[in-house]
Amino acid sequence: MKRSAKRALAIIAIAVFAVTGCKKGSNGNFDRSNGAGGPFTGADSVITGNISVSRTLTPGKVYKLNGIIFVTGGAKLTIKPGTLLTTGTLVGYRASPTSSIQSVAGVLVVTKGSSIDAVGTASRPITFTSPKAAGSRQAGDFGGIIVLGKSPINQAPRAFEGLPLYNSDGDPLGVDINYGGTESADNSGRIQYVRIDYPGFLLTPDVGISGLTLAGVGSGTTIDHIEVTYSRLDGFSFFGGTVNASYLISLANADDDFDFTYGYKGTIQYAICLKDPSSIHSLNSSGGPDSNGIESDTEGNDQNTNPDRTHPVCSNFTLLGYAASPINGSPLRLAAGARWRRNTDLSMTNSIIAGYSTGVEFFTGTATSATSGGFTGNAVHAYNIVFSPANSISLSGSTNTTSTEANPSLFVGIGLGSLSPFYSTVNSSSFTFNNLRPKVATTTLGAITSASLPQWNSGWVSFVPQTRVDSGL
Repeated sequence: MKRSAKRALAIIAIAVFAVTGCKKGSNGNFDRSNGAGGPFTGADSVITGNISVSRTLTPGKVYKLNGIIFVTGGAKLTIKPGTLLTTGTLVGYRASPTSSIQSVAGVLVVTKGSSIDAVGTASRPITFTSPKAAGSRQAGDFGGIIVLGKSPINQAPRAFEGLPLYNSDGDPLGVDINYGGTESADNSGRIQYVRIDYPGFLLTPDVGISGLTLAGVGSGTTIDHIEVTYSRLDGFSFFGGTVNASYLISLANADDDFDFTYGYKGTIQYAICLKDPSSIHSLNSSGGPDSNGIESDTEGNDQNTNPDRTHPVCSNFTLLGYAASPINGSPLRLAAGARWRRNTDLSMTNSIIAGYSTGVEFFTGTATSATSGGFTGNAVHAYNIVFSPANSISLSGSTNTTSTEANPSLFVGIGLGSLSPFYSTVNSSSFTFNNLRPKVATTTLGAITSASLPQWNSGWVSFVPQTRVDSGL
């Protein structure tokens, strides 16, 4: 969840709401932009307003999401394998009955008590993507997906920040956008074999939507085999809740790839983050790098008094930044592979982190109060500092392998033959899972193992969203 302001330097038509919301970094900004899908012509179907009666979307046409689409009133949205959805036209909303009209498009919100059944297949994933042609696609072209559930958060049940409550006439939308509750096993449906390209629609210059946001979502919900690419903000955001997830890939996203807050407690296994030097990157208020592989907070402030702490259980992550540290004084533009802060707790094992300025950070309460030995059994590389601080309680009694060598590819032990495991726009067309396969087949470190490779390498992941053509068939 984004906590404080970010500015956007890329020229993008954005909506402005006089509310707080998904945000991060004090007065930060984005430093660059790099622009699958369209343009989409011919058969299509426009979706506008609320889905309050259960509905099924099937392949064979392109579904354009005009404005914000709320699945509400207990309805279920079913999306069949191979279905293609994209951004439609902007729709005007108001943050209050008298505020100025602002425009939003391409956002799907599944409200509390309603559900989504978006189940693709390895060969026919469901795709949410930019409507633009190759070469003109940018982060933020698509809105994003938000699921609101009844599972516990460490706050009182609350409205999702940033979403408007009134139409352009100032009339209430009549939609409950609260999340959180007491049902740990709450079931919001299934999202499997889904690609989300170029999300991150900015609701204001400082507030935007991640690729996939799960807010108060319970453990009865199924989340696996999901790819988020070139998000303007986070890849995956978990606002409290107890949902578990597996086989997540976050590719070339601007901000944090995996973001946890509001007391999230769930297990995530097999997750990949690949940063792209040519994509946009978030900066903090001082103009320094603020793009992390993982960022975890207990709350969105620094009081560190909430006893209900965020505690994700992460295993078999592969978090990769840049293949080499920039030279000639050029900034790295990446912060930490994993940033644990604001009194969060943690458990992370069997993971690989490499190519960041700092490998792992523990601060604002976490360094002295997290579970002893909570970070153990991992391989961590950094160009500057591996662990900050090196005496964090999470490292007590733990065993990790570390490196600060100039060529991290020599350390991480992945990439068959001479293939580099680090992703970039330049090598995207030839990048395959062989770039991420372990050189020692018996290793249990990272997201790609002998057991997990068939799940990854089955056709649903795309490393070329910039040029991929989707037909919706």
